[in-house]
Amino acid sequence: MTETSLLGLRTVSSSAHRGTGQPVKMPVRAPHSTRRIWQGLGAIAIAASLVGGCVNTKYRTGAPAQNYIAADEPRAAEIGRDIIAQGGKAGDAAAAMAMAMTVTLPSRVGMTGGGVCVVFDAAKKETRTLDFLPRPANSTAGAGGAALPGFLRGVYALQASTGAMRWEQAVVPAEQLARSTPVSRALARDLADSASRLSADPEARRVFLPTGAPLAEGAPLSQPELAASLSQVRRSGIAAMYGGPLGGAVAQAAAIDPAAVRGFQPRWTGTAAIPLGIVSMHFAQLPETGNGAALTAAWNDAADLPSDQRAARVAQALGATGSGASAPGAGLVVIDHEENGVACSFTMGAPFGSGRMVPGTGLLAARAVDGAGFGAPALLTNAIVGRTQFAGAASAAGNDGPAAAPAALLTAALPAALDKEPGAAIRVSRAANGPGRATFVTCQTSMESGWKECQIAADPRAHALGMLVETER
Repeated sequence: MTETSLLGLRTVSSSAHRGTGQPVKMPVRAPHSTRRIWQGLGAIAIAASLVGGCVNTKYRTGAPAQNYIAADEPRAAEIGRDIIAQGGKAGDAAAAMAMAMTVTLPSRVGMTGGGVCVVFDAAKKETRTLDFLPRPANSTAGAGGAALPGFLRGVYALQASTGAMRWEQAVVPAEQLARSTPVSRALARDLADSASRLSADPEARRVFLPTGAPLAEGAPLSQPELAASLSQVRRSGIAAMYGGPLGGAVAQAAAIDPAAVRGFQPRWTGTAAIPLGIVSMHFAQLPETGNGAALTAAWNDAADLPSDQRAARVAQALGATGSGASAPGAGLVVIDHEENGVACSFTMGAPFGSGRMVPGTGLLAARAVDGAGFGAPALLTNAIVGRTQFAGAASAAGNDGPAAAPAALLTAALPAALDKEPGAAIRVSRAANGPGRATFVTCQTSMESGWKECQIAADPRAHALGMLVETER
């Protein structure tokens, strides 16, 4: 862990990648039995919530407000920190982080792509799924074909329903980054892996391989066309894409009906949840995946199985079956001091989408997906008191199988949801060649004092960054 002072805030960061490229070491102790953690998951959370004097006590009197953020790209996490520092809520930070990742991690996140989020509103004590997957543009395209751009409408809906700031405040940081930002380790890895695909497109080659070789970590990345597109989004809102010039350019380049782009709408639905007494673990519920009843049944039916087999049963209930590789994804999580929680996963459908840029926009055209195999966001919430206890987002690398993201979440993050050492859990329980990457924030509430303590686990293989930001109340 590292602790720094920034803008009067106390910020604690956990990451496998900082600006120096050096790992940030976290204390590691022998982990609890994974089987015992899984069996005790509900009981511990329930006990912590029911103890007398704890129900309405979320923080020590006079303590700073605590906010937790993590993302699969370091600069995006820092943007989330800045938004929280300016008084933003979880929805504001998540929206700004997502927009930033369109610049800093365009291999996995982009305005022509999409994603899925699980969102907890602490005031309403309600957990919902926000579905804005980049689905096929027409019935004949199928997965891997042209995608309807769902990202902007999804992120706008997220910020409008759960944030407190103006839309342009979520876009400005991304616009500034697009003018120039250093290449992160996460992007450098993806650029090296996809250099041959990108070199086939003149615009992509000019941006990402300016000398003929892919940009390396730390090299300046300048995307003036993307900055101009973000400026349109800042000034005109999402109308720039849905009915505006950006949407027209995307539709023309991908041979999509412009009316289909204009008509895209994100969907708010319920969640697929495992009830654990007065707390529940909520997963995204999508038409292509299992529903809540199937998930609960899988959880209960596998109660006597070893934890890895139980995780596999639940992953199957989430729809993570089949053969072949999933599309690569990237995720973020936020828990703010008001106990609102957001966990999101994003994708371009393939590394850098189609590998081809929409002329004059700086946008890479995305490829369609037919499910959320690229990512698995989840929240553990207490709907009685309005509290987020865990926020996790697992992502597929793109070459690690169709069940990579759910498997990563269920075998690495969930067993650590109430563990005291999530950093240890993610290192010890995850084999070096295991599928998927999982980044999460996990919290416990003291039975004696009611003090809520959270820790961050940033998967070192995702080069993720997590931060605790303490602000004045």
